[in-house]
Amino acid sequence: MGRVKGGVATVSVMDPDVVRRSPFGTNPVVGERGSDTRARVLAAAMEVFDDTAFSEARVEQITERAECSRPAFYQYFSSKDDVYWTLATQLGREMVELSDRLGPVTPDEEGLATLTGWMDDFMSLHEEWSPVFRAYPDATRANRDRDARPASIAGHTAQRLLEAFDLSPTAANRRIVGTLVSLLIRCSFYAEAAPAGISRRPLQLGLARLFHRVLGGPVEGVNFSRGRSAGRRRIKIVAPMEPLPPSGLRARGRRTRATLLRAGAEVLPSRGFHETRVDDIVEVAGVSHGTFYRYFDSKDDFFRALAEDASIRLVELVEQLDLDASAAELRRWLEEWFSAYEADGGVISTWQDMRTTPELVAFSQQIAAVVFSRLERLLDQRDFGHPQIASAMLLALLERAPYRVFVLGFSTSADEIDATLTIIRRGFLGADD
Repeated sequence: MGRVKGGVATVSVMDPDVVRRSPFGTNPVVGERGSDTRARVLAAAMEVFDDTAFSEARVEQITERAECSRPAFYQYFSSKDDVYWTLATQLGREMVELSDRLGPVTPDEEGLATLTGWMDDFMSLHEEWSPVFRAYPDATRANRDRDARPASIAGHTAQRLLEAFDLSPTAANRRIVGTLVSLLIRCSFYAEAAPAGISRRPLQLGLARLFHRVLGGPVEGVNFSRGRSAGRRRIKIVAPMEPLPPSGLRARGRRTRATLLRAGAEVLPSRGFHETRVDDIVEVAGVSHGTFYRYFDSKDDFFRALAEDASIRLVELVEQLDLDASAAELRRWLEEWFSAYEADGGVISTWQDMRTTPELVAFSQQIAAVVFSRLERLLDQRDFGHPQIASAMLLALLERAPYRVFVLGFSTSADEIDATLTIIRRGFLGADD
C-alpha cells in the first residue's frame, strides 16, 4: 500500500491500485517508472493542497510541482478531485489501521496511558495528512456522493473507541464518540498552528483526560485532580474589534445591506468561503451586482462585515454561558448557540479559511482570541484542570459540534446538542452522570 508521509508519497510498484486509466496504453499495468510518476503527482498534490485552498487548486499547479506533463497526469487521474480522493482513501485506510490498534482503556493510570499513546499517534497521523484533512470540506462540497466514505471511517473509529472503553454501541454513545473524534481533529489543527517550539504534549494530555472522563467517568487522581485554587489568575480579556458602522445609510439602505448579509449566511454553509461568489449572494438576495458594490468593496469586505455581525452575537452568547447552571439551562444555551451558528452561516467554522488578505488574517485571529479569552476566564473558575488547554478544547467543541450538523450533515441539532451537553458536563465539569 502506498503512503504519504511528510509530504512525500511512496507507492509500491506492485500496488494493485496503480493502473493507467483507459484509454491510455494497451497495457494498464504500471511499471516502476509509472509508479514513480504517480507517486510524484500525489506528493505534489499534497503540497498544493497545503499551500492553496482546494477550490482554487489547479491541475497545472500539481503537474508543475510533480515535474510531469498534463498527459502523464491524466494517465493516472481524471481530475484534481480524483487525486484528492485517492489521497483521502489512503488516509482512510491508515485511520482504520490506527483505530484498530487501540487496546482496552481501563479506568486507571494504565488505561489513561494507553489512550494518551493513541492520541499521540492520531495527532502524528493528522500532521502527516493535514492538507487532506484541511481540504475535506471543499472537496466534499464538490462531491456530495463521497460523503458516505468519510462518515463510515469516522463510524469505525467511534466503534473502536466504544469497544476500548467496553461501552455498548447505543445511538447516544455513538454520537458522543463521533463528536469527540471531531473535537480531536480540530484540536490537531490547533496543535499544528502553534508557534515553532511549542510542545503539543499539554494539549494531547488534556484531550486524553477529557476522553477518559467522558467515556470512562471522572476518576479522582487519574483523569482529574480537584484542589486547584479557583480564580487564582488574572486573565487579560481581549477586547472585540469594533465593527465598522455602515455610515450614511438610510433605513432602506440598512435593510438592503442586511438582506445581502442574510443571503451570504444562507449561501456560505453549502458553498464554503472560497466557492461563494458575488453572483451567488446577489441571486439569493434578489438584487443586482451594482447594489452589492454600493455597500461592499469586494467579497472579502462583505465577509468581514458578515463575520463582524456574527462575532458580536457569538461573544454575547459566550458571556451568557454559565458552567454552574443546571443541565436544562445548559441545554437551552446550546440550543441558542446552534441557532446562532445556523443563522450566521457557520462563520465560526470559516474563520480559518478567511485568509485571502492580511486584514482578514488579522481579523480571524482577533475573533478567535476574543472567544478564547472569555472561555478561559470562565473555565479558570473550576477547581481542576488547565484553563488554557480546556479553553482550546471547549472552543473546538463549540465550533465542530454545529459544523457536524449544518455543514457535514452527520447529525441532527437535537442529537448533537445531547452529545455536546454530555461532553461539557462530564469532560469539562467532572460531573458523574
